[in-house]
Amino acid sequence: MQSPAFRAAATPAIQALRLYWPAFVALQLAAIATVVGYYSSETLRSVAHEILSWKQAGGMAFVAAANVLSGAVIPELLKAGLRPPERVKPGLADWIHLSALMAILGVMVDIFYHLQSSWFGSGRGIGTLAVKIVVDQFIYTLFFAMPVIVAWFAWKENDYSPARTARKLRPALFAGRIPPLFIPNCIFWIPSLIAVYSLPTQLQFLLFIFLNGAWCLVMVFIARETSAKPAEP
Repeated sequence: MQSPAFRAAATPAIQALRLYWPAFVALQLAAIATVVGYYSSETLRSVAHEILSWKQAGGMAFVAAANVLSGAVIPELLKAGLRPPERVKPGLADWIHLSALMAILGVMVDIFYHLQSSWFGSGRGIGTLAVKIVVDQFIYTLFFAMPVIVAWFAWKENDYSPARTARKLRPALFAGRIPPLFIPNCIFWIPSLIAVYSLPTQLQFLLFIFLNGAWCLVMVFIARETSAKPAEP
């Protein structure tokens, strides 16, 4: 039987899926189609290699831009056609705020993946995959990515005031806002990462674009919902 605390933490993710499940499913199907196409189409394999060469040439700027496209542009465009009339439509400032966060997270995850490769190698054995996923979810995501997301939305919630935001960033804030993000994050990303880490490098980046878009549909909804309370005066 689920505890009240677990139900409370899971509720925002369930609400997000109820509203935006068509977009979520469409991005998941796009990810599956990409994998199938990679192995059945020489053209798509060439495109994947070309995109990887752009990433290598563009460095962090390309990574940041790709993550903005994946996490802010595509999901927000898909949500626009599904958003109920009673829900407030995000404005330009909201989109800029979200895009900046996605750029930061894109750079963070790219650095982390490079560290993972240097620490654990590029092998695809069960042991290597297990270690990479545990470190990814329970160290990087829980103690680095999630606090950044919570702090970023708290900054907006407090009218971008560094002083007011700093006063809000207490352990209780993170304890209340990380679980609703982290629980669905694990449900979504642990099986997804098994697929990502098991695939060729050229395909991993393409697959991540669609998977990240699907996750950001849910993640941004949760972050906005849990930070919707009025800021302290």
